[in-house]
Amino acid sequence: MNITKQIISATVFTVAIFSSAAHAAWEIGGGEEVYRWQEYATAANGTSEKPTEIGPRLALHLNWTQLGEQGLLFAYKAKFYVGQVNYDTYDQLTDAPISTTSQYLGTAQEARVLYRNDLGSHSLDFVGGLGWDIWRRTIARNQIEDYSILYLRGGFNLDQPSRGTGWHGGGGLKFPFQTWENAHLTDQGFYTNPIITPGKNISLYAELGHRIIKQLDIVGYYDSWRFSRSNIRSTANSQGTWSVWQPKSSMDLLGVRVMYAF
Repeated sequence: MNITKQIISATVFTVAIFSSAAHAAWEIGGGEEVYRWQEYATAANGTSEKPTEIGPRLALHLNWTQLGEQGLLFAYKAKFYVGQVNYDTYDQLTDAPISTTSQYLGTAQEARVLYRNDLGSHSLDFVGGLGWDIWRRTIARNQIEDYSILYLRGGFNLDQPSRGTGWHGGGGLKFPFQTWENAHLTDQGFYTNPIITPGKNISLYAELGHRIIKQLDIVGYYDSWRFSRSNIRSTANSQGTWSVWQPKSSMDLLGVRVMYAF
């Protein structure tokens, strides 16, 4: 799967469709997020281990929202992110601690359906979304893992009417209905490269923002993933046969973005 070409094609296609729609607002901006990934593994000696990644990532955001005071509306959100984080883990053969880094490059693309209620002083949106989060994780500059997550989102947004100035926010739940992980095991000397599928659990998201003027918005946000242990597959190398799986894992991030509307 050529991740870069598929993401570029999907983004260009979606932008081309939505840019022709009337009564819509675009937002573009960027910011920084603190990323934390933790795995819940069992080492060879039977002890419980928690390999952890933590560090900053930069993010570029692009939003399209159909304008309207009430009723059914549509939106599209894209995020592109990159960063290098610290990774504290252990050697799976000797259980010795290891400190290294992981590099991240990815994007999240999401189409949303909103049902807007005009409350007078505020507008209340009930939100449903279908999204695709896809990223490459490069550990110690040579071990590559590709993740692809298709998910559903459900929640609410509370905003000022007509996107006016002031506070706004929302939150809800995400559910990954399809998961896919490619660890590129043949690049590490294994004979086969089985694809594994992390387990699917519900996670939370939330955001709180303040629109200073109609064109300028500052937003703090929280996002997360929760995966139970994947299926167990087997592969082999010159040393024998090995079982491979993704342990139970969790992702949490806190971010701030500055958005400009046009």
